Amino acid sequence: MGLRWGARLLLVVALVVITDLALQPASEVTTRWLGTDKIEHMAAFVALTILIAVGFPRLPRWLGGLALLAYGIGIELAQAEMGQGRHASLADIIADALGILLALILISLTRRLLRTQPH
Repeated sequence: MGLRWGARLLLVVALVVITDLALQPASEVTTRWLGTDKIEHMAAFVALTILIAVGFPRLPRWLGGLALLAYGIGIELAQAEMGQGRHASLADIIADALGILLALILISLTRRLLRTQPH
């Protein structure tokens, strides 16, 4: 299947799962996997950013990050509209942005390390 297609498939699965979790009624969200909502936001967006970078290597990284930030804002707006104990949170959007930024830094550092390795 190849690394690119595998990352693309995982990206679609991750987007579906994250969207489903984000739009569940608040009363249904009982478990925090990483202890706090903000860490979970950051972790999700680190993973999504890495999957985009691997799945679409020719896409400018800033464009992938911008698309993910728009996705995160869209989730927050949807939560605000749906009610059911959910609300939009600027702190969640900031956590999403920090996750994207962290992933972009990690990707950049990894690429530099790989370029400096002797072949």
